[in-house]
Amino acid sequence: MIELLDTNTILTGLRFPYKVSKVTQVVIAKGEISCIVDFFSYALKAPSMAIFFPGQVIESIEASDDFEGFGMVTAEEFTDSLNLPVSFQERLSYKSNHFYTLNQEGLNAFANCYGMVKSIMSQEDHPYKEEIIRHLFSAYYYGLGYYVHDAQQQKSVMTGQQEVCEKFISLAAEHFKEHRDIGFYADKLCMTNKYLSALLKQETGMTALEWIERFVVLYAKGCLSSTTMTVQEISDELDFPSQSVFGKYFKRVEGMSPKAYRQSLEAQRKSRQ
Repeated sequence: MIELLDTNTILTGLRFPYKVSKVTQVVIAKGEISCIVDFFSYALKAPSMAIFFPGQVIESIEASDDFEGFGMVTAEEFTDSLNLPVSFQERLSYKSNHFYTLNQEGLNAFANCYGMVKSIMSQEDHPYKEEIIRHLFSAYYYGLGYYVHDAQQQKSVMTGQQEVCEKFISLAAEHFKEHRDIGFYADKLCMTNKYLSALLKQETGMTALEWIERFVVLYAKGCLSSTTMTVQEISDELDFPSQSVFGKYFKRVEGMSPKAYRQSLEAQRKSRQ
């Protein structure tokens, strides 16, 4: 239920696009990285932290030559078993902002926790191994909850139009599997389809339909790249009436079929070997 990441596994252990299946925290201890998550670009300089949530898709990660980092991957059932207060769980599930600047004290605290967890996990016969790890992770998440809360308190003021766009993007990220119709989102936001699309086009450069399509196809690309799911299974996951309909949808947006996309990724990987 727990995986530890080091500098090498962060940069080379993932196959991109990568669909996140477990809560993943990455600490940038030295240097900087840039990444694309759900088709948004981010740049982080040390010391800082990134949190990736199940369902998100990381399209790429690039790092400076002096990059050093570490991280932890935890299953949701393990996090739930820690019995953290609801307020902390709410902060940790806040997906609109998952990149945080750390001070040196915070970096040292997370590095110490990582080192202790790594040490305990390497001791196969330790009689209190599981209990100690749970206590360490409880402390780790309390510290993480503090930084998430602090970042929320420092959110910049947005215009009314920007707030609507953020709400739409959050709704689309949550419901794109079941709802590909603009009307669902327009109703949620109490506005017409036409006005919502025009507002999004003005503020983000894409219409509501284009946003929905990109969420659907990006998720599919993550599945094709980083899982063994069949095209039929991905079609079912995205609630398409048939594999054929899904294939046509994917090709219209991406320019190639799901099968051709997966084959192109395999060809790229072989060429790098």
